[in-house]
Order: sequence, then structure tokens, then C-alpha cells
Amino acid sequence: YQRRVHGIILTIMGSMYVMIFITLLFCFASGSINFQIDPIDLSTTTLNVVEGIFYNVKDHFRNRQSGLFAQRYWESFDFFDKNAPKAILYICGEGTGAFPHEKTLPVVAATVVKAAVYALEHRFYGKSQPNPDWSVENLKILNYEQALADIAYFIESTNSKLNTTIGVIPKWVIIGGSYAGAMSAWFRYKHPHLVVGSIASSAVVNAIADFQDYEKQVIHDLSKCPGNPTNWSADLLRKYTKYAYEQLLSKDPQEKKKFLEMFNATDMDVLDFSYYFADIPVSFIQPGRRVALCNVLEKLFKSSLSTRDQLKELAEEAAKYGYNVDGYRFNTLKNTTIKINSGKRQWYYQVCTSFGWFQSAYQPSPIRWSGMNLTYWYKYCKEAYSENLLPDEVVTNLGYGGERIAKYAKNTYFTQGSDDGWKWAGIMKNVYGNKDIYVTEITCEGCAHCIDLKRASESDPKEVKEARLKEIEAMKKWFGVATIEKNQLSSHLSLIHI
Repeated sequence: YQRRVHGIILTIMGSMYVMIFITLLFCFASGSINFQIDPIDLSTTTLNVVEGIFYNVKDHFRNRQSGLFAQRYWESFDFFDKNAPKAILYICGEGTGAFPHEKTLPVVAATVVKAAVYALEHRFYGKSQPNPDWSVENLKILNYEQALADIAYFIESTNSKLNTTIGVIPKWVIIGGSYAGAMSAWFRYKHPHLVVGSIASSAVVNAIADFQDYEKQVIHDLSKCPGNPTNWSADLLRKYTKYAYEQLLSKDPQEKKKFLEMFNATDMDVLDFSYYFADIPVSFIQPGRRVALCNVLEKLFKSSLSTRDQLKELAEEAAKYGYNVDGYRFNTLKNTTIKINSGKRQWYYQVCTSFGWFQSAYQPSPIRWSGMNLTYWYKYCKEAYSENLLPDEVVTNLGYGGERIAKYAKNTYFTQGSDDGWKWAGIMKNVYGNKDIYVTEITCEGCAHCIDLKRASESDPKEVKEARLKEIEAMKKWFGVATIEKNQLSSHLSLIHI
């Protein structure tokens, strides 16, 4: 294995002077998980960021002789201290990869602990494509275990490279959010010899097929909309859903067509349109725009517009934030042609085979169509991939513990946003009293998915700033960094300091 590693090292492209790494995992996907960290602007940044290619193994388990694939990564050593080598590896999740912005937690932490920063693109996303297309047969090597092995191989190879070129082997911390947050926690749990700690933001460590709790949280968040009765906003959305399905299930094909035309969705049917329609309120709440949704619903609630026109306006408001029907079309999901900036087909394949996390209608009082149950989702997966794909969430949880990872994990920091429906698939409390982990639910207005990994701003809520400071303190402890005087910190730290 070591001989293999040294052979791979020779193919690594990029800077030859890496030292400190912090590993971060990317969050992504609306309707699925949808978080993408703010990327750095390579045309304006003062950081020296190098893009390279690492040749990783296509199949780590069934056929290690299957060959290699080009996996994209980025590196920066601006803050590196060779005398105390450390590393932050930012692993991109289910979307096109990028190096994180200077004011995001990975880079800010690097300035404090004096670490190099790496970002590694996930297999089958962006330019990191092991196979020539996305046929189901080719996607069979797309799963979290292969991706975890990719990370391990990357770290092992980079350690060997650094030891050869500059005589050091760094300590690593791995950071990620959402699906990548789960990857971060799982990686530390499985490979404690490779990383000294893990930041797991909004980490969905518990695979759940029938994930009704997601919509339960949406309904709870809507109850915060001011006005009486407290459930008026949820009731308004239920009214919209009832009207929508009267049109979709109408015996008059012209009525159905007219309705779908409002959303530019005449090529869709009940199965794929339902997912898009159910995610309209989610597109506001998940990124932390609940107040904006409340304001839109209040305006519509008080308007004299017809229900049809109210729905049209709601969709137009969502579109202002980049939310539209395109990513939900079966035509998109069925397309096996590789597109660098597309992640839908690959991600739903992972969902349909490993995790579930199907946002089923919350019973007994759903907002979305009550027919969105497990039967609906199994049909959805079959239609998208022309096969009977079922998520093996039991095996996933047996392999990595599900919520019980909180009992056995060490040097792992779990964070959740108070408004985030995905927190119900994560760790919200240290129920096992494990002294080797940290758990923080960040409670504030707009504290939603991966809130601590978003670009820092002086206007961020106090609770978010405090959470970031705690995460940096945990990293300092894992790295063995002594207390640092305030005047020694990067100016970036002022953005997260209280």
C-alpha cells in the first residue's frame, strides 16, 4: 500500500510546499440538503491559491485495479508554519467544488492556527469524474464509503509527499457541513489516525428514509410568522397545496396545462412537479430567509389576488433567490451526460441508494401533498433511474452508528441551526454525556443550515459569532496551539469575535 501511495504522489499536481491542513466538508442542495460555501474570488484574492489534480483510485474496494481518476483539489499555504505543521482540508460535498472564501471558517481558522488550507472535490461532481457518463452502472462507485476512502488516500499521499519534500507530516482537522458534515464526523470516527479533529456543521449523520420531521420543523418555523392565529401561514400554504392538486389531478387536460404553464413546467407531471412545489417554502427557510417568507405570505394573505395569481407571485418571489423548477425535472435527472456544474442526478442517486432523507408529508397535518409518502419516493427513484432503487439506511447507520456516533466519537464538534429541518437527522444534544465531543445548537433568528460555515459578517448574530469562536478554540486544542493574543490574530477574526 505504501509503495502505491508513493507512486500516486508523483502524479499530484500543484504547490510543493504544503504544511498545515484543515479539512472541511462542503454542504449542498435545495430540496435535498443545499448548502454551498461562499467560494473565493480567485481574480481578486490576495491569497496564493493553487488548483491541482490528484489521481485517486476509482474503486477502493471491489476492484483496486480499476484504474485512477483525476480528482480536483486546491491548496494555499499563506498561513503555514513549517515548525508546527497543521492542515485544514475542506472537502466539497455534492456540488462543484471550490476553495472557500477568505471570511469563511476554514480560512479564518487557518489564520489563527497557522495552517495550510486544502479543498478536495467530491467524486462525480465538478471536474472530478471517474467515469465517462452518469449511467446507473457507472454511478455504482458513487457512495459515501468510496468518498471517505478518497479522503484517506488523499491525506496519506499528501503526508508522504510533504515528508519527502519538506520533511514534515502535519496534523489534520477535517471540516464539513450537511452531507459533508456527516462525512467529516464519519471520517474522524473511522480514521482517527489521520485527523486529530472534526468540525461537523449541520451534519446529517442519521440516515432516515421516511423523514417527516423535516416538514415538522418547517411548520414550526412558520409558526413564528407574526399574526393570529399562529398557524395562519401554514394554513395558507395548505390552501395553495389543495388548489395545486385540484389542477394537477383535474380531468380537464387544459386546466392542468394552464396551471403548469405558470411555472414553466408543462413537461412535468405530478411526480416531479410535486417535489418542486413542496420545496417552495423550503427554498426560503433552509438558507435562513424565514422572515422573507413570512413577509411574502403576509402580503399574499392580505391581497385580493386569486389563488392562482397568489401562487404565481409566490413562485416569482422564490425565483428571485435562484429557486426554479429546472433542477426538479425528470428530464434533468435522467440525463446521463456529464455536466460540470450539475449535481442533481448524482446526488439523488446517493439519496435513493444510501440515505433516504425523503421529505415525506408530515402526518397528520402536512403542508405538502399528503401523497408524498415512501411509496411516492420509491416511485420517484424508479422513474429517475429506471431501476428499483431503495436506500439502505439500516446498513448506513450500522456502519457509522447513526445518532449513536455521539456516544463513541472523539474530538468532533457538532453544530446545528435552530431553524434547520435537517437538524433532526443530526446530533442536537450530547445525550450520552460524551466528554470528547462538543454539541452546539445555534439559536437565533435565521440560524438555519450550516450557518456557521457561511461567510462571516460584522452583522452576524452574536450566537453565530460565539459558535465560530468555540469551533476555533476546539481546533486550537486538537492542534495543541497555545493561547494566542488578540493582537496577533488576523483582521478576519474580528468578523467573528464578540
